[in-house]
Amino acid sequence: MIKKILILIFIFSSISCSGKKTEKESAELAYTKAFKSLKEKTYSQAADEFEKIDSDFPFSKWAKKGQIMAIYARYKDQDHGKLTQIAEDFLRMNPNSEFISYVLYMKGLSHYKQMPSIERAQDSTQQASYTFRELIARFPTSEYSQDATEKIELIDEHLAGAKMSIGRFQAKNGNYIGAINNFKEVIRRYRQTNQIAEAYFRLGEIYTKIGFKKEARNAIRNLKNKFPESDWAKITDQKLGND
Repeated sequence: MIKKILILIFIFSSISCSGKKTEKESAELAYTKAFKSLKEKTYSQAADEFEKIDSDFPFSKWAKKGQIMAIYARYKDQDHGKLTQIAEDFLRMNPNSEFISYVLYMKGLSHYKQMPSIERAQDSTQQASYTFRELIARFPTSEYSQDATEKIELIDEHLAGAKMSIGRFQAKNGNYIGAINNFKEVIRRYRQTNQIAEAYFRLGEIYTKIGFKKEARNAIRNLKNKFPESDWAKITDQKLGND
């Protein structure tokens, strides 16, 4: 009886090991197939195949690799909605993964690619800023952080430009309080951008128009002191009068 039991245990163990080996080989085969689709530039198909590895073989080493490659394939396919979803799922389920910096970078890059013109709502631009800043804060020495830093400079310029556009529209339509708030926000939050000189000029312009002489003088003084060579400083006396 004991001999029979040992024989059965051996048989079942062999079947189990064989099953694991088959599953491992199948996961690797699925990954290879998906990678082939990627090389053939059938990006949507490749992404679907990479994602399926995680559902079919969730405990294999190929599952996480599949998710990472799915993010890349979705990016190449310009399917930003699905990319963001995969990235957020990965970040939530794998907080300590070695691929976190890459996933954050790809998520930020996806939002960056969707930045609209300055006349439209800037949700994607803001999301790109938040994601890149998280990447830099968490992984300052990452290979992706330098590019993220450079893109943040462009993002800030874009957001400042959007605020200026709103402020100009508000000023033109008599919403002076709204315009003042937007111009002040540009000066406070985006001080490294090229929008600051105009923001000071616009403040001086509005304050002069509504009779706030002290505030107008302060705005003009800041403009001339900080940006003496700017076109906005040069036209100040002509447009707004002497300080």
